[in-house]
Amino acid sequence: MDSPPAPSLRSVLRFAVPSLLSLLLFLVPFPVNGGSTILVSVLAGFLNDLLSPVLPGLILAISASSALLAVYCHWRGIGHGLLGELFGVSLHWLLLRLLGATFAAMVLFEFGPEAVWGASTGQTMVGQLVPTVMTFFLAVIFLLPLMTEYGIMEFVGVLVSRFFRVLFRLPGRGAIDAVASWLGAAPLGVLVTTQQYERGHYNRREALSIISSFSLASVAFCILIASILDVTHIFPQFYGSVAIVSIILAAVLCRLPPLSWIPATYHIEARRTELVPPDTSVWRWALRQAVAKAGDAAPWPQQLRGSAIKLLDLWFGLIPSVIAIGTVALMVAEYTPLFNWIAFPFRLYLELLAVPEAAEAAPSMVVGFADMILPAVLGADIESELTRFIIAGISVTQVIYMSEIGALILRSQINASIWQLAGIFLLRTVAAIPLFVLLGHLLLD
Repeated sequence: MDSPPAPSLRSVLRFAVPSLLSLLLFLVPFPVNGGSTILVSVLAGFLNDLLSPVLPGLILAISASSALLAVYCHWRGIGHGLLGELFGVSLHWLLLRLLGATFAAMVLFEFGPEAVWGASTGQTMVGQLVPTVMTFFLAVIFLLPLMTEYGIMEFVGVLVSRFFRVLFRLPGRGAIDAVASWLGAAPLGVLVTTQQYERGHYNRREALSIISSFSLASVAFCILIASILDVTHIFPQFYGSVAIVSIILAAVLCRLPPLSWIPATYHIEARRTELVPPDTSVWRWALRQAVAKAGDAAPWPQQLRGSAIKLLDLWFGLIPSVIAIGTVALMVAEYTPLFNWIAFPFRLYLELLAVPEAAEAAPSMVVGFADMILPAVLGADIESELTRFIIAGISVTQVIYMSEIGALILRSQINASIWQLAGIFLLRTVAAIPLFVLLGHLLLD
């Protein structure tokens, strides 16, 4: 049997040029202002600065229109077309949109209980987190097809498929998601993974495993966590520990419940492009799959339209939900002892592992389910460097936080429940604590 002809130079360039550009934009760190970051993060920061005068009003307008149009669609039973796609939501998401719009108005005009719009609650969400999320999506969403449509995921997926299958029980293309999260930002990895799931490249178990294992905070956010907890002088030890613990957790937890209980079902017919035929080399098959994907890429006007709809879906669907979930979580953390009560078993666990200031550190082990930055805020005044090191590592590797990643997962087609996310969060936390305690003793002593 004759082998297929080699790809033409033109078809290879159609794959290579956009793919290399995507690597430069999303995965290659560049020195910026004395630090190191990726170009899309620079673009997101520029957009944040440029739009900052109008962002509060824009956030309120988006939240209010999202809630009102969702009420209209629910009342009229509209579930199809662009209007239904953006605003035809179930009752609990409708209530979240209404609550988020209400909170946004209270923050912008500073009326109602200060517990809602205060500096440590509503203003933190509406004034800091949500603008960052908005401008990040604006920077990323129109450039993302360079990574997903022109073959780089197929190419890398074939090359590392055996390694990822054996170690993580995941397709090789998951490596792109992992690197995108680590070097870019966690929402970027989630966006890539959910899109690949919807196209049949992952099943439900694989998609949730990738998101919950590799959607770590970016290097820039890790530096922020380290600075809050005053461990920047040992940042190489901290970030190296995060990488080690994350790889161990990814290899182990994918084989345990609740991830192992997730059905291996596909959203659409499975697309298996990483299985190398026995008579073909890995490199040749990788190139062939990448060139075939690039050849099937939609025309750029169609890609722009799809990206614009995706951006509107994220803005109208995610922003009010993030405001509602995040503000309530911050209010609970700030004004109630609930997290202290929930954290009592972790206090005993930390004391068993001889962690200094265990009682003060315990709430930091659970509050991260609400938002990733909260553990660092709660643990900033702890005197023990070892304990602050542990809190920093745990906050980054817990991955599942409802103010952003959790909301993205719940809104996706993966159909994960909040109880499954809570189970993954708790299991990652319980497993990570002794690893960071061990690494802390080894690296800091």
